[in-house]
Amino acid sequence: MVTFIQMPTVPYNWMVQRPQQIMKQLSLKGHTVYYIESKQGNYIKKENNNLNIIGANYNITSKYLNRPIILWCSSPDQVSNIDKIPHDYVIYDVVDDATHEFSSWSGHINSMLSRANIVFTSSKQLYDKFKGMHNKVYLVNNGVDLDNFSKSKTFTPRDLPKNKKIVGYVGAVASWLDWNLINHIVKDSSYNFVFVGPLYNINNFPILRSNVYFLGVKNYEYIPYYINNFNCCIIPFQINSMTNACNPIKLYEYMSSGKPIVSTAMKEVVNFSNLCYIANSKDSFKKHINLAINENDKNLINLRIKTAENNSWSSRTNKILDILKKELKI
Repeated sequence: MVTFIQMPTVPYNWMVQRPQQIMKQLSLKGHTVYYIESKQGNYIKKENNNLNIIGANYNITSKYLNRPIILWCSSPDQVSNIDKIPHDYVIYDVVDDATHEFSSWSGHINSMLSRANIVFTSSKQLYDKFKGMHNKVYLVNNGVDLDNFSKSKTFTPRDLPKNKKIVGYVGAVASWLDWNLINHIVKDSSYNFVFVGPLYNINNFPILRSNVYFLGVKNYEYIPYYINNFNCCIIPFQINSMTNACNPIKLYEYMSSGKPIVSTAMKEVVNFSNLCYIANSKDSFKKHINLAINENDKNLINLRIKTAENNSWSSRTNKILDILKKELKI
């Protein structure tokens, strides 16, 4: 079996995204995983028999590890730490485009590509960008954790508002959301609008209205309960080079519930236009919310759920392992 080391990144239980999901699946498939959190500390915690969560100061000694050792880098600025950790191979997993909020990464990309043995990208837009920059680039989209998102739909969190249908959002409450759009749609007082997630790159939740609820961060295990109580799920992102290169994890998580989804016209979401309501303006977004909430199509619900089941993190990780076997002969 292989040892995988996730380069220092966000805490394992905070905003569970692609790095945590892939490392978890690798561990469940029998590989030893060390997930390095960015916070200082010399600690080690067992998440399962193969998954070790360690602090940034924990000393990884190669003589105790199974070979080969694969370093997993999920942002290009991690290149400066590659030589501090024992390894045989380097993977660069391109999660986001290095523009807008992530523009500080751009100066590190060439250095990271020069060290990477294989490059994975999370979206077709990123694949098209990187395929001419490295000779081993593979597309592996995001997915959904079916074990977590196939939970009972009967539990209702106590902090959800009552008496009106809910238009809900789960994810980072961040600067890349289209706040002009959101300000427009929340004027419809016939719905409650619920936002679940951490503030990211903004100091305060920017909207104060009686029908808007910012519930903050919730434990990952509870997120499905919120989604299952939404009447409509939304992805109100701005449209720019960064968001167009985003393959939203929340899209797959929303689909696992079968709930209707309204999104701005990001390229990666438009690919699922048969399952989502795609809006090209503020007014059309508002109209699509009304259509979505009044949707009555069991076949469409089942198709969303089936699509989520076909896009699991387990299957994504199987694809990654197949590529590693082919390219690295492991």
